[in-house]
Amino acid sequence: MAAKRKGPMTGVEWAGGIVSLPAYVTGEGEPYRPEVLVWMIADGPVLGFSTAKPGELLAGVSENFRETTRSPMFGAPHMPARVRVASPELASALRETLPPTIELLCAPTPEIDNVLASMRQQMDDDAETEQSYLSPEISAEAVSSLFRAAARLFRASPWGIVPTDESLLGVTIESLGVQDAAMSIIGQMGQSRGLILFSGLDDFEMYLEAAGAVERGEEPHMPPHFALNFERGAELSAALRKEITKHQWEVAGADAYPWLVAIDEDLVARPPTAEELTIAEAISLALSSILADKGPLLAAWAEGTPFARTLRVKTHAREIEVTFRAPYDEAPQRQRPAGDLLADLANLGKGGEEIDASARRMLEGELVQRFVKSPEAKSLTDVQSCHFVMDFAADYFGATIANLRPSQLREIIFEIIPRKVSIDASRASWIISENRAFFAFLKRELGLEHADACLRVLGGDAVKRLEVALGDRRNFGMAKSLFMTGSDAGFDMSSKQGIEAFMRETQGMPLPTGFPMPSGLPTRSVNPAAARAKRNERKAARKARKKNR
Repeated sequence: MAAKRKGPMTGVEWAGGIVSLPAYVTGEGEPYRPEVLVWMIADGPVLGFSTAKPGELLAGVSENFRETTRSPMFGAPHMPARVRVASPELASALRETLPPTIELLCAPTPEIDNVLASMRQQMDDDAETEQSYLSPEISAEAVSSLFRAAARLFRASPWGIVPTDESLLGVTIESLGVQDAAMSIIGQMGQSRGLILFSGLDDFEMYLEAAGAVERGEEPHMPPHFALNFERGAELSAALRKEITKHQWEVAGADAYPWLVAIDEDLVARPPTAEELTIAEAISLALSSILADKGPLLAAWAEGTPFARTLRVKTHAREIEVTFRAPYDEAPQRQRPAGDLLADLANLGKGGEEIDASARRMLEGELVQRFVKSPEAKSLTDVQSCHFVMDFAADYFGATIANLRPSQLREIIFEIIPRKVSIDASRASWIISENRAFFAFLKRELGLEHADACLRVLGGDAVKRLEVALGDRRNFGMAKSLFMTGSDAGFDMSSKQGIEAFMRETQGMPLPTGFPMPSGLPTRSVNPAAARAKRNERKAARKARKKNR
Protein backbone atom coordinates (compact mmCIF):
# COMPACT_ATOMS: atom_id res chain seq x y z
CA MET A 1 0.00 0.00 0.00
CA ALA A 2 1.42 3.37 -1.00
CA ALA A 3 2.08 5.86 1.75
CA LYS A 4 -0.11 8.97 1.87
CA ARG A 5 1.59 11.86 0.21
CA LYS A 6 2.82 14.73 2.38
CA GLY A 7 4.67 17.95 1.70
CA PRO A 8 3.71 20.67 -0.77
CA MET A 9 1.61 19.51 -3.72
CA THR A 10 2.73 21.19 -6.93
CA GLY A 11 0.45 24.08 -7.80
CA VAL A 12 -2.07 23.41 -5.01
CA GLU A 13 -3.42 26.64 -3.51
CA TRP A 14 -5.56 26.89 -0.40
CA ALA A 15 -7.97 29.69 0.39
CA GLY A 16 -8.74 30.43 4.01
CA GLY A 17 -10.90 32.84 5.92
CA ILE A 18 -12.79 33.63 9.10
CA VAL A 19 -16.38 34.75 8.46
CA SER A 20 -19.44 35.40 10.61
CA LEU A 21 -22.34 33.03 10.07
CA PRO A 22 -25.63 34.64 8.96
CA ALA A 23 -27.52 33.50 12.06
CA TYR A 24 -27.50 34.02 15.80
CA VAL A 25 -26.99 31.59 18.68
CA THR A 26 -29.47 32.22 21.48
CA GLY A 27 -30.10 30.61 24.83
CA GLU A 28 -26.49 31.08 25.95
CA GLY A 29 -26.75 34.57 27.42
CA GLU A 30 -26.34 37.49 25.01
CA PRO A 31 -27.10 36.36 21.41
CA TYR A 32 -24.05 36.16 19.17
CA ARG A 33 -23.16 35.29 15.59
CA PRO A 34 -20.66 32.39 15.53
CA GLU A 35 -17.54 32.72 13.41
CA VAL A 36 -16.27 29.93 11.20
CA LEU A 37 -12.70 29.33 10.01
CA VAL A 38 -12.74 27.70 6.57
CA TRP A 39 -9.90 26.03 4.65
CA MET A 40 -10.47 24.90 1.07
CA ILE A 41 -8.64 24.16 -2.13
CA ALA A 42 -9.04 27.20 -4.37
CA ASP A 43 -12.15 26.59 -6.49
CA GLY A 44 -12.30 23.13 -4.99
CA PRO A 45 -13.64 21.25 -1.98
CA VAL A 46 -13.67 22.40 1.64
CA LEU A 47 -10.84 20.74 3.56
CA GLY A 48 -11.68 21.83 7.07
CA PHE A 49 -13.61 24.26 9.21
CA SER A 50 -14.00 25.19 12.84
CA THR A 51 -16.59 27.38 14.63
CA ALA A 52 -16.34 29.46 17.81
CA LYS A 53 -17.60 32.64 19.44
CA PRO A 54 -16.51 35.94 17.85
CA GLY A 55 -12.81 36.66 18.34
CA GLU A 56 -11.82 33.19 19.56
CA LEU A 57 -10.58 31.59 16.31
CA LEU A 58 -7.63 33.81 15.45
CA ALA A 59 -5.47 32.66 18.36
CA GLY A 60 -5.64 29.02 17.28
CA VAL A 61 -5.48 29.49 13.52
CA SER A 62 -1.95 28.06 13.10
CA GLU A 63 -2.76 24.86 14.96
CA ASN A 64 -6.02 24.55 13.04
CA PHE A 65 -4.11 24.92 9.77
CA ARG A 66 -1.64 22.17 10.74
CA GLU A 67 -4.46 19.86 11.84
CA THR A 68 -6.22 20.37 8.50
CA THR A 69 -3.04 19.45 6.58
CA ARG A 70 -2.83 16.23 8.64
CA SER A 71 -6.52 15.29 8.44
CA PRO A 72 -8.32 17.10 5.63
CA MET A 73 -12.03 16.43 5.12
CA PHE A 74 -11.31 15.62 1.47
CA GLY A 75 -8.38 13.81 -0.09
CA ALA A 76 -4.99 12.78 1.29
CA PRO A 77 -2.98 14.70 3.91
CA HIS A 78 -0.83 17.34 2.23
CA MET A 79 0.76 20.78 2.49
CA PRO A 80 -0.34 23.40 -0.05
CA ALA A 81 2.17 25.28 -2.18
CA ARG A 82 0.35 28.53 -1.57
CA VAL A 83 -2.14 29.92 1.00
CA ARG A 84 -4.37 32.89 0.18
CA VAL A 85 -6.33 34.81 2.84
CA ALA A 86 -8.20 38.12 2.61
CA SER A 87 -7.68 39.35 6.18
CA PRO A 88 -4.36 41.02 7.15
CA GLU A 89 -4.93 39.82 10.74
CA LEU A 90 -5.29 36.23 9.58
CA ALA A 91 -2.21 36.58 7.36
CA SER A 92 -0.20 37.93 10.30
CA ALA A 93 -1.28 35.06 12.55
CA LEU A 94 -0.18 32.50 9.93
CA ARG A 95 3.05 34.15 8.77
CA GLU A 96 5.19 33.22 11.79
CA THR A 97 4.31 29.51 11.71
CA LEU A 98 4.01 28.63 8.01
CA PRO A 99 6.98 26.69 6.59
CA PRO A 100 9.15 28.82 4.25
CA THR A 101 8.24 26.47 1.39
CA ILE A 102 4.62 27.75 1.47
CA GLU A 103 3.84 31.10 -0.15
CA LEU A 104 1.40 33.31 1.77
CA LEU A 105 -0.78 35.78 -0.15
CA CYS A 106 -3.12 38.43 1.27
CA ALA A 107 -5.74 38.76 -1.47
CA PRO A 108 -9.52 38.41 -1.99
CA THR A 109 -11.06 34.98 -1.38
CA PRO A 110 -14.35 34.84 -3.35
CA GLU A 111 -14.40 31.06 -2.86
CA ILE A 112 -15.01 31.56 0.86
CA ASP A 113 -17.92 33.90 0.05
CA ASN A 114 -19.46 31.19 -2.15
CA VAL A 115 -19.18 28.65 0.65
CA LEU A 116 -20.84 31.10 3.03
CA ALA A 117 -23.70 31.63 0.54
CA SER A 118 -24.27 27.86 0.38
CA MET A 119 -24.29 27.64 4.16
CA ARG A 120 -26.78 30.51 4.24
CA GLN A 121 -29.15 28.71 1.91
CA GLN A 122 -29.00 25.54 3.99
CA MET A 123 -29.60 27.50 7.19
CA ASP A 124 -32.57 29.24 5.54
CA ASP A 125 -34.11 25.92 4.59
CA ASP A 126 -33.60 24.54 8.10
CA ALA A 127 -34.88 27.70 9.82
CA GLU A 128 -38.15 27.70 7.88
CA THR A 129 -39.18 24.47 9.59
CA GLU A 130 -37.72 25.38 13.00
CA GLN A 131 -39.11 28.87 13.57
CA SER A 132 -40.68 29.43 16.95
CA TYR A 133 -41.72 32.27 19.24
CA LEU A 134 -40.38 30.21 22.13
CA SER A 135 -36.82 29.71 23.32
CA PRO A 136 -35.10 28.38 26.44
CA GLU A 137 -35.48 31.84 28.01
CA ILE A 138 -38.89 32.79 26.55
CA SER A 139 -41.88 30.86 27.86
CA ALA A 140 -45.31 30.37 26.30
CA GLU A 141 -46.76 32.57 29.07
CA ALA A 142 -44.42 35.43 28.14
CA VAL A 143 -45.37 35.16 24.47
CA SER A 144 -49.06 35.02 25.36
CA SER A 145 -48.68 38.27 27.31
CA LEU A 146 -46.89 39.90 24.37
CA PHE A 147 -49.65 38.82 21.97
CA ARG A 148 -52.30 40.39 24.22
CA ALA A 149 -50.38 43.68 24.41
CA ALA A 150 -49.72 43.66 20.65
CA ALA A 151 -53.41 43.03 19.90
CA ARG A 152 -54.31 46.02 22.07
CA LEU A 153 -51.78 48.19 20.22
CA PHE A 154 -53.03 47.05 16.81
CA ARG A 155 -56.60 47.99 17.74
CA ALA A 156 -55.37 51.43 18.86
CA SER A 157 -54.07 51.88 15.27
CA PRO A 158 -51.13 54.23 15.98
CA TRP A 159 -50.30 54.45 12.23
CA GLY A 160 -53.71 56.09 11.76
CA ILE A 161 -52.88 58.74 14.37
CA VAL A 162 -49.14 59.44 14.11
CA PRO A 163 -48.77 61.76 11.07
CA THR A 164 -45.77 60.14 9.36
CA ASP A 165 -43.04 57.58 9.98
CA GLU A 166 -40.72 60.56 10.63
CA SER A 167 -42.87 61.76 13.56
CA LEU A 168 -40.57 60.18 16.11
CA LEU A 169 -41.23 59.40 19.76
CA GLY A 170 -38.48 59.33 22.36
CA VAL A 171 -38.70 56.18 24.52
CA THR A 172 -37.02 55.61 27.88
CA ILE A 173 -37.36 52.44 29.97
CA GLU A 174 -34.69 52.80 32.64
CA SER A 175 -35.19 49.35 34.17
CA LEU A 176 -34.56 47.67 30.81
CA GLY A 177 -31.65 49.82 29.66
CA VAL A 178 -33.58 51.82 27.05
CA GLN A 179 -32.46 55.45 27.19
CA ASP A 180 -34.11 57.99 24.91
CA ALA A 181 -34.44 55.60 21.96
CA ALA A 182 -36.02 56.94 18.76
CA MET A 183 -39.22 55.11 17.82
CA SER A 184 -40.80 55.30 14.37
CA ILE A 185 -44.41 54.19 13.80
CA ILE A 186 -44.83 52.71 10.32
CA GLY A 187 -47.91 51.76 8.32
CA GLN A 188 -49.38 55.17 7.41
CA MET A 189 -49.72 53.96 3.81
CA GLY A 190 -51.99 51.12 4.90
CA GLN A 191 -49.37 48.36 4.85
CA SER A 192 -46.28 47.16 6.75
CA ARG A 193 -47.70 48.21 10.11
CA GLY A 194 -45.57 48.22 13.23
CA LEU A 195 -42.92 50.12 15.12
CA ILE A 196 -39.15 50.31 14.85
CA LEU A 197 -36.81 51.24 17.69
CA PHE A 198 -33.45 52.93 17.01
CA SER A 199 -30.71 53.96 19.43
CA GLY A 200 -31.13 57.58 18.38
CA LEU A 201 -31.78 60.08 15.60
CA ASP A 202 -28.56 59.35 13.68
CA ASP A 203 -29.50 55.68 13.28
CA PHE A 204 -33.01 56.58 12.15
CA GLU A 205 -31.68 58.91 9.47
CA MET A 206 -29.20 56.24 8.36
CA TYR A 207 -32.20 53.91 8.03
CA LEU A 208 -33.90 56.41 5.69
CA GLU A 209 -30.75 56.60 3.58
CA ALA A 210 -30.68 52.79 3.46
CA ALA A 211 -34.26 52.83 2.19
CA GLY A 212 -33.17 55.07 -0.66
CA ALA A 213 -30.27 52.71 -1.42
CA VAL A 214 -32.66 49.74 -1.63
CA GLU A 215 -34.85 51.60 -4.13
CA ARG A 216 -31.83 52.50 -6.25
CA GLY A 217 -30.69 48.88 -6.27
CA GLU A 218 -27.62 49.67 -4.15
CA GLU A 219 -26.31 47.80 -1.13
CA PRO A 220 -27.89 49.46 1.93
CA HIS A 221 -25.92 50.38 5.05
CA MET A 222 -28.49 49.55 7.69
CA PRO A 223 -28.10 50.60 11.34
CA PRO A 224 -28.92 48.08 14.08
CA HIS A 225 -32.56 48.29 15.12
CA PHE A 226 -35.38 46.35 16.74
CA ALA A 227 -38.88 45.98 15.29
CA LEU A 228 -42.35 44.83 16.21
CA ASN A 229 -44.11 44.03 12.93
CA PHE A 230 -47.68 43.01 12.26
CA GLU A 231 -47.79 40.37 9.55
CA ARG A 232 -50.55 38.60 7.67
CA GLY A 233 -51.07 35.13 9.07
CA ALA A 234 -50.64 33.65 5.60
CA GLU A 235 -47.10 35.06 5.44
CA LEU A 236 -45.95 33.24 8.57
CA SER A 237 -44.38 29.81 8.35
CA ALA A 238 -46.53 26.77 8.98
CA ALA A 239 -44.52 26.11 12.16
CA LEU A 240 -45.41 29.53 13.60
CA ARG A 241 -49.08 29.29 12.67
CA LYS A 242 -49.28 25.87 14.30
CA GLU A 243 -47.63 27.22 17.47
CA ILE A 244 -50.06 30.16 17.67
CA THR A 245 -53.05 27.84 17.23
CA LYS A 246 -51.76 25.37 19.80
CA HIS A 247 -51.36 28.04 22.52
CA GLN A 248 -54.41 30.08 21.41
CA TRP A 249 -52.50 33.35 21.58
CA GLU A 250 -54.65 36.44 21.00
CA VAL A 251 -54.50 38.06 17.55
CA ALA A 252 -56.42 41.22 16.59
CA GLY A 253 -57.02 40.22 12.96
CA ALA A 254 -55.84 38.29 9.94
CA ASP A 255 -53.16 40.93 9.26
CA ALA A 256 -52.22 41.51 12.90
CA TYR A 257 -49.87 38.64 13.77
CA PRO A 258 -47.00 40.16 15.81
CA TRP A 259 -43.41 39.28 14.99
CA LEU A 260 -40.36 40.60 16.83
CA VAL A 261 -36.96 40.77 15.19
CA ALA A 262 -33.62 42.47 15.79
CA ILE A 263 -31.43 43.45 12.81
CA ASP A 264 -27.69 44.02 12.96
CA GLU A 265 -25.50 46.21 10.74
CA ASP A 266 -24.93 43.30 8.32
CA LEU A 267 -28.70 42.91 7.79
CA VAL A 268 -28.69 39.64 9.69
CA ALA A 269 -31.82 39.07 11.74
CA ARG A 270 -32.19 37.25 15.03
CA PRO A 271 -35.10 36.39 17.30
CA PRO A 272 -35.59 38.58 20.38
CA THR A 273 -34.11 38.05 23.82
CA ALA A 274 -36.42 37.77 26.82
CA GLU A 275 -35.59 41.37 27.72
CA GLU A 276 -36.43 42.62 24.22
CA LEU A 277 -39.75 40.81 24.34
CA THR A 278 -40.52 42.60 27.61
CA ILE A 279 -39.54 45.94 26.04
CA ALA A 280 -41.95 45.33 23.15
CA GLU A 281 -44.73 44.36 25.54
CA ALA A 282 -44.19 47.43 27.75
CA ILE A 283 -44.12 49.81 24.77
CA SER A 284 -47.27 48.24 23.29
CA LEU A 285 -49.19 48.67 26.54
CA ALA A 286 -47.97 52.20 27.24
CA LEU A 287 -48.41 53.47 23.68
CA SER A 288 -51.97 52.11 23.56
CA SER A 289 -52.76 54.14 26.67
CA ILE A 290 -51.33 57.49 25.55
CA LEU A 291 -53.08 57.23 22.17
CA ALA A 292 -56.43 57.31 23.97
CA ASP A 293 -55.82 61.06 24.42
CA LYS A 294 -54.04 61.90 21.18
CA GLY A 295 -54.46 65.69 21.26
CA PRO A 296 -51.33 66.63 23.23
CA LEU A 297 -49.23 64.19 21.23
CA LEU A 298 -50.40 65.56 17.88
CA ALA A 299 -49.77 69.10 19.13
CA ALA A 300 -46.16 68.14 19.86
CA TRP A 301 -45.53 67.29 16.20
CA ALA A 302 -47.76 69.98 14.70
CA GLU A 303 -46.85 72.92 16.93
CA GLY A 304 -43.64 71.86 18.68
CA THR A 305 -45.41 71.86 22.07
CA PRO A 306 -43.29 69.58 24.29
CA PHE A 307 -44.99 66.31 25.21
CA ALA A 308 -43.73 63.97 27.95
CA ARG A 309 -45.62 61.27 29.76
CA THR A 310 -44.57 58.43 32.07
CA LEU A 311 -46.76 55.38 32.60
CA ARG A 312 -46.44 52.24 34.69
CA VAL A 313 -47.62 49.12 32.88
CA LYS A 314 -47.94 45.56 34.06
CA THR A 315 -46.01 43.14 31.84
CA HIS A 316 -45.64 39.38 32.24
CA ALA A 317 -42.32 40.01 34.03
CA ARG A 318 -43.22 42.88 36.40
CA GLU A 319 -44.51 46.43 36.49
CA ILE A 320 -42.39 48.64 34.26
CA GLU A 321 -42.15 52.41 33.89
CA VAL A 322 -42.17 53.76 30.32
CA THR A 323 -41.59 57.40 29.36
CA PHE A 324 -42.51 58.87 25.98
CA ARG A 325 -41.59 62.32 24.72
CA ALA A 326 -42.15 64.30 21.53
CA PRO A 327 -41.03 65.93 19.38
CA TYR A 328 -37.83 63.91 19.37
CA ASP A 329 -34.73 66.10 19.67
CA GLU A 330 -36.28 69.06 17.89
CA ALA A 331 -35.85 72.58 19.22
CA PRO A 332 -39.12 74.56 19.28
CA GLN A 333 -39.38 76.68 16.17
CA ARG A 334 -40.05 80.38 16.29
CA GLN A 335 -43.43 81.17 14.82
CA ARG A 336 -42.99 83.91 12.26
CA PRO A 337 -45.68 86.00 10.54
CA ALA A 338 -47.37 84.14 7.70
CA GLY A 339 -46.17 86.61 5.09
CA ASP A 340 -42.57 86.27 6.23
CA LEU A 341 -42.75 82.48 5.98
CA LEU A 342 -43.93 82.62 2.36
CA ALA A 343 -41.38 85.30 1.51
CA ASP A 344 -38.55 83.25 3.03
CA LEU A 345 -39.57 80.25 0.92
CA ALA A 346 -39.77 82.40 -2.21
CA ASN A 347 -36.29 83.80 -1.57
CA LEU A 348 -34.66 80.36 -1.46
CA GLY A 349 -32.78 79.71 -4.67
CA LYS A 350 -33.30 83.25 -5.94
CA GLY A 351 -30.79 84.36 -8.54
CA GLY A 352 -30.20 80.83 -9.80
CA GLU A 353 -28.53 79.65 -6.61
CA GLU A 354 -29.10 76.08 -5.45
CA ILE A 355 -31.80 75.81 -2.81
CA ASP A 356 -30.42 75.22 0.68
CA ALA A 357 -32.02 71.85 1.53
CA SER A 358 -31.87 72.26 5.31
CA ALA A 359 -33.35 75.77 5.20
CA ARG A 360 -36.11 74.60 2.85
CA ARG A 361 -37.05 71.68 5.10
CA MET A 362 -37.12 73.90 8.18
CA LEU A 363 -39.46 76.40 6.50
CA GLU A 364 -41.62 73.65 5.00
CA GLY A 365 -41.81 71.96 8.37
CA GLU A 366 -43.20 75.13 9.90
CA LEU A 367 -45.60 75.47 6.98
CA VAL A 368 -46.92 71.94 7.42
CA GLN A 369 -47.27 72.50 11.17
CA ARG A 370 -49.61 75.39 10.39
CA PHE A 371 -51.45 73.32 7.80
CA VAL A 372 -52.01 70.34 10.13
CA LYS A 373 -53.86 72.49 12.67
CA SER A 374 -55.82 74.42 10.03
CA PRO A 375 -59.55 73.95 9.26
CA GLU A 376 -58.61 72.65 5.79
CA ALA A 377 -56.72 69.69 7.32
CA LYS A 378 -59.40 68.84 9.87
CA SER A 379 -60.60 65.73 8.02
CA LEU A 380 -57.11 64.49 7.11
CA THR A 381 -55.55 61.64 9.09
CA ASP A 382 -52.28 61.31 7.16
CA VAL A 383 -50.47 64.46 6.01
CA GLN A 384 -47.65 63.24 3.82
CA SER A 385 -48.30 63.64 0.09
CA CYS A 386 -47.77 67.42 0.19
CA HIS A 387 -44.17 66.58 1.10
CA PHE A 388 -43.92 64.64 -2.20
CA VAL A 389 -44.91 67.78 -4.08
CA MET A 390 -42.47 70.04 -2.21
CA ASP A 391 -39.55 67.60 -2.48
CA PHE A 392 -40.09 67.02 -6.21
CA ALA A 393 -40.53 70.76 -6.78
CA ALA A 394 -37.05 71.36 -5.35
CA ASP A 395 -35.42 68.32 -6.99
CA TYR A 396 -36.83 68.76 -10.50
CA PHE A 397 -37.56 72.49 -10.86
CA GLY A 398 -35.42 74.24 -8.21
CA ALA A 399 -38.66 75.71 -6.86
CA THR A 400 -40.43 75.92 -3.52
CA ILE A 401 -44.15 75.84 -2.90
CA ALA A 402 -44.07 79.65 -2.85
CA ASN A 403 -43.12 79.91 -6.54
CA LEU A 404 -44.07 76.52 -8.00
CA ARG A 405 -45.96 77.14 -11.26
CA PRO A 406 -49.22 75.32 -12.05
CA SER A 407 -47.62 73.64 -15.07
CA GLN A 408 -44.87 72.28 -12.82
CA LEU A 409 -47.43 71.04 -10.28
CA ARG A 410 -49.26 69.28 -13.13
CA GLU A 411 -46.04 67.48 -14.13
CA ILE A 412 -45.31 66.48 -10.53
CA ILE A 413 -48.80 65.09 -9.91
CA PHE A 414 -49.43 63.29 -13.18
CA GLU A 415 -45.93 62.35 -14.35
CA ILE A 416 -43.26 62.42 -11.63
CA ILE A 417 -45.26 60.86 -8.78
CA PRO A 418 -46.54 57.99 -10.98
CA ARG A 419 -42.96 57.39 -12.13
CA LYS A 420 -41.17 57.71 -8.81
CA VAL A 421 -43.51 56.89 -5.93
CA SER A 422 -44.28 53.21 -5.32
CA ILE A 423 -47.91 53.48 -4.30
CA ASP A 424 -51.09 51.70 -5.26
CA ALA A 425 -53.39 53.43 -7.75
CA SER A 426 -56.21 53.35 -5.19
CA ARG A 427 -54.33 56.04 -3.21
CA ALA A 428 -54.84 58.63 -5.95
CA SER A 429 -57.80 60.13 -4.08
CA TRP A 430 -55.66 60.57 -0.95
CA ILE A 431 -52.93 62.42 -2.86
CA ILE A 432 -55.34 64.75 -4.65
CA SER A 433 -57.53 65.44 -1.60
CA GLU A 434 -54.61 66.30 0.65
CA ASN A 435 -53.02 68.63 -1.88
CA ARG A 436 -56.33 70.34 -2.60
CA ALA A 437 -56.62 71.03 1.13
CA PHE A 438 -52.99 72.18 1.22
CA PHE A 439 -53.39 74.74 -1.58
CA ALA A 440 -56.73 75.91 -0.14
CA PHE A 441 -54.87 76.55 3.13
CA LEU A 442 -52.07 78.36 1.29
CA LYS A 443 -54.65 80.60 -0.39
CA ARG A 444 -56.60 81.47 2.76
CA GLU A 445 -53.79 81.62 5.33
CA LEU A 446 -50.87 82.92 3.26
CA GLY A 447 -52.55 84.51 0.26
CA LEU A 448 -50.55 82.41 -2.19
CA GLU A 449 -50.87 84.20 -5.53
CA HIS A 450 -51.11 81.14 -7.77
CA ALA A 451 -53.19 78.99 -5.39
CA ASP A 452 -56.35 79.19 -7.54
CA ALA A 453 -54.48 78.05 -10.65
CA CYS A 454 -52.95 75.13 -8.72
CA LEU A 455 -56.36 74.19 -7.35
CA ARG A 456 -57.65 74.01 -10.92
CA VAL A 457 -54.86 71.50 -11.67
CA LEU A 458 -56.13 69.40 -8.77
CA GLY A 459 -59.81 69.77 -9.68
CA GLY A 460 -62.13 68.15 -12.20
CA ASP A 461 -61.09 64.59 -13.08
CA ALA A 462 -57.67 64.84 -11.35
CA VAL A 463 -58.33 61.78 -9.18
CA LYS A 464 -59.22 59.63 -12.19
CA ARG A 465 -56.26 60.91 -14.21
CA LEU A 466 -53.82 60.19 -11.39
CA GLU A 467 -55.37 56.79 -10.76
CA VAL A 468 -54.81 55.85 -14.42
CA ALA A 469 -51.25 57.23 -14.35
CA LEU A 470 -50.36 55.35 -11.15
CA GLY A 471 -51.57 52.11 -12.68
CA ASP A 472 -49.90 52.57 -16.08
CA ARG A 473 -46.65 50.60 -16.08
CA ARG A 474 -45.30 52.64 -18.98
CA ASN A 475 -44.91 55.51 -16.50
CA PHE A 476 -42.84 53.50 -14.02
CA GLY A 477 -39.17 54.18 -13.48
CA MET A 478 -36.86 51.16 -13.15
CA ALA A 479 -36.99 51.07 -9.35
CA LYS A 480 -40.77 51.47 -9.23
CA SER A 481 -41.20 48.76 -11.91
CA LEU A 482 -39.29 46.36 -9.69
CA PHE A 483 -41.39 47.19 -6.65
CA MET A 484 -44.75 47.08 -8.38
CA THR A 485 -44.01 43.88 -10.32
CA GLY A 486 -43.02 42.15 -7.11
CA SER A 487 -46.04 43.54 -5.27
CA ASP A 488 -48.42 42.33 -8.00
CA ALA A 489 -46.83 38.88 -7.70
CA GLY A 490 -47.75 38.75 -4.02
CA PHE A 491 -44.37 39.71 -2.53
CA ASP A 492 -44.02 42.27 0.27
CA MET A 493 -41.79 44.73 -1.56
CA SER A 494 -41.65 47.05 1.45
CA SER A 495 -39.38 44.58 3.24
CA LYS A 496 -35.92 43.28 2.42
CA GLN A 497 -37.18 39.73 2.85
CA GLY A 498 -39.91 40.33 0.29
CA ILE A 499 -37.49 41.91 -2.18
CA GLU A 500 -35.02 39.05 -1.80
CA ALA A 501 -37.82 36.49 -2.14
CA PHE A 502 -38.97 38.17 -5.35
CA MET A 503 -35.43 38.23 -6.76
CA ARG A 504 -34.96 34.59 -5.84
CA GLU A 505 -38.17 33.66 -7.62
CA THR A 506 -37.25 35.53 -10.77
CA GLN A 507 -33.48 35.18 -10.89
CA GLY A 508 -32.64 32.26 -8.63
CA MET A 509 -30.98 34.38 -5.97
CA PRO A 510 -30.81 32.83 -2.46
CA LEU A 511 -32.43 34.39 0.57
CA PRO A 512 -29.84 35.87 2.93
CA THR A 513 -31.27 35.03 6.34
CA GLY A 514 -33.45 32.56 8.17
CA PHE A 515 -35.69 35.04 9.93
CA PRO A 516 -38.26 37.52 8.59
CA MET A 517 -36.84 40.98 8.08
CA PRO A 518 -38.69 44.04 9.41
CA SER A 519 -41.12 45.61 7.01
CA GLY A 520 -41.66 49.29 6.53
CA LEU A 521 -38.73 50.47 4.44
CA PRO A 522 -40.09 53.58 2.75
CA THR A 523 -40.20 53.22 -1.03
CA ARG A 524 -40.18 56.98 -1.66
CA SER A 525 -36.85 58.15 -3.03
CA VAL A 526 -34.51 59.67 -0.46
CA ASN A 527 -32.02 62.30 -1.58
CA PRO A 528 -28.72 61.15 0.05
CA ALA A 529 -27.16 64.62 -0.02
CA ALA A 530 -30.24 66.17 1.52
CA ALA A 531 -30.42 63.42 4.13
CA ARG A 532 -26.78 63.98 5.07
CA ALA A 533 -27.34 67.74 5.24
CA LYS A 534 -30.37 67.25 7.47
CA ARG A 535 -28.44 64.88 9.74
CA ASN A 536 -25.47 67.26 9.99
CA GLU A 537 -27.81 70.13 10.79
CA ARG A 538 -29.39 68.16 13.62
CA LYS A 539 -26.00 67.07 14.95
CA ALA A 540 -24.84 70.68 15.06
CA ALA A 541 -28.03 71.73 16.83
CA ARG A 542 -27.60 68.98 19.43
CA LYS A 543 -23.99 69.98 20.08
CA ALA A 544 -25.00 73.61 20.48
CA ARG A 545 -27.74 72.73 22.96
CA LYS A 546 -25.37 70.54 24.98
CA LYS A 547 -22.77 73.32 25.04
CA ASN A 548 -25.31 75.83 26.36
CA ARG A 549 -26.62 73.59 29.14
